[in-house]
Amino acid sequence: MAKDRYKQNLNGMEAVTVGMPTNENEMDFEHQFFDGAETVDIVIKVLKETYEDILAAIQRNGWELEEGLRIILTLGLGYTQGQRLLQADNEERNRLIERLMDLESVAAVMKFRAFSFMRDNQVLDMQTGALRNTILGLETLVQQLREENAALRQELRRLKSAENASPATTTLQEPASPESVTASEPEDAPLSQQNRAFD
Repeated sequence: MAKDRYKQNLNGMEAVTVGMPTNENEMDFEHQFFDGAETVDIVIKVLKETYEDILAAIQRNGWELEEGLRIILTLGLGYTQGQRLLQADNEERNRLIERLMDLESVAAVMKFRAFSFMRDNQVLDMQTGALRNTILGLETLVQQLREENAALRQELRRLKSAENASPATTTLQEPASPESVTASEPEDAPLSQQNRAFD
C-alpha cells in the first residue's frame, strides 16, 4: 500500500517536470540585446518639490518607484534627443532617424519576448506549485512509512519476547510401576504347573 503511494507520487513528479520551459530563449535574448551590458548606480540630489512632482507622476501612471524613475529619466533623454534632431543638419538627422527606426524594431522584438517570458513564468509558477504539493505529499508518505516501520519493529520485538517466554513442550513417557505389572503364566504352560497353583 505504501509502495503504491510512493509510485503515485513519483509519477506526479515526472508529469510536472515534463514540458518545463528552457533557458535557451533567454540566453539568445540576452546575447542579442544585452551582450556586454552592465548596470550603474545614479545618485543625485533634487529639491523636495521636484521629488514630490516625480512621485505624483509615478503614482498617476501606476508605476513602481524604480520603474517610474527609469521611465522619467529615459523620457527626458528622448526629449533632448528630439531637440537635437530638430537642430541637426540633414546628415545627422538621417542618422538619428535610422537609430529611431532601429530602436522601434528592437522595442517590438523585446515586447514579444517579454510576452513569451511572461507566459513561461506563469507555467513555471504553476509547475512550482505542483512540485510543492508533490513534496508535501512525499513528506507525508515518508512519515507514514516511518510510523509503519516503527509499528512493525515493535510487533517483531513482541513476538520474539513471547517466543522466548513460552516453555519447551516435550512429551516424556513415565515408566510403569511394579504394582501395575501382573505376572501371568502363559496359557500353554504344562498341566502340572497349573495344578500346583491349586495345591
